Amino acid sequence: MPTEPHKERPLSLLLFYAFCRVFFRLFNSLEVKGLERVPASGPLIVACNHLSNSDPPALTSSLALVRLPNVIAKKELFSYWPVGPILKSWGAIPVDRAREGGDLGALRGCLAALKKGGCLIIFPEGTRALGRKITPKPGVSLMAHKSGAPVLTARIFNSDNFSKLGKITIKYGTLRTFEPPADGDLKAAYARFSEALMSDIFSIKEE
Repeated sequence: MPTEPHKERPLSLLLFYAFCRVFFRLFNSLEVKGLERVPASGPLIVACNHLSNSDPPALTSSLALVRLPNVIAKKELFSYWPVGPILKSWGAIPVDRAREGGDLGALRGCLAALKKGGCLIIFPEGTRALGRKITPKPGVSLMAHKSGAPVLTARIFNSDNFSKLGKITIKYGTLRTFEPPADGDLKAAYARFSEALMSDIFSIKEE
């Protein structure tokens, strides 16, 4: 994990982001709206809906125009060469999605990045929605609570048509901050906050 996750990145990652931006603009006419709403410094969580495997590179490469995010990647990717060493050098945080009760190691890595002023991209649905309504995971709420980082909502449109070269739009929404509940019931508060985030995300209109 880089000491200053929002500043330290190898040239290979910057080149990868530049390639992704050119690729998505050429083949998917990528349009990004509301990028000026992204705070340029300080801890930040970006919460976005999830439609396809193209979402992470499209979102991270566009966000990198303002600030460099730490990426959360499934643990399995780190076992492949040369993908694993590259992801580690890029400051990616491995997560075991199958671990019962959540991956505490991944949580600690995320909180460490946020407490050093880093930026994280999280998909609260936990997986690609594929047209389904998915109950959001409480992890984003827990991280917002423990780190004090505000959550910026974003919505990606039409990325499920990525392979058909359909136009992709990313639009940033509003900031939301977790407030600890007066009754001390964190489990219920996490669920409410996660649901509120998803409501904020899907209230973002493309036009």
